[in-house]
Amino acid sequence: MKYRELIKRIQHDSGFSDAESQDALQLMVESLAVRLTEGERKDFASQLPTELKDIALSVRSTSEDRKVDMLQQFMDLQNIDENHAKKQIKVTWHALKKAISPGEIDDIKSQLSNKTVALLG
Repeated sequence: MKYRELIKRIQHDSGFSDAESQDALQLMVESLAVRLTEGERKDFASQLPTELKDIALSVRSTSEDRKVDMLQQFMDLQNIDENHAKKQIKVTWHALKKAISPGEIDDIKSQLSNKTVALLG
């Protein structure tokens, strides 16, 4: 799936503006990539459109990054409430699942905390 198609899917599914859809998608890719091992991050990036691949490959993961709560990260970075952050996370994850293979989805989920996996739905 192409970058613009992902953004349009997020807009359609959420009612978010184009800008918010784009911001949420980019934050989701960054947030996921920072929680993955180096090899898994590269596998994830390889399945993304170029615009998102660059984001996934530009982040450097640390053990501290993996401990940060994804929901809190969305709330803090965008100054939004919990329900809105949950909606952004769920709708962007749903769109990303259309762009990456089922095996990659499983690999990503295996590296996330149980709390984060539950949040993704």
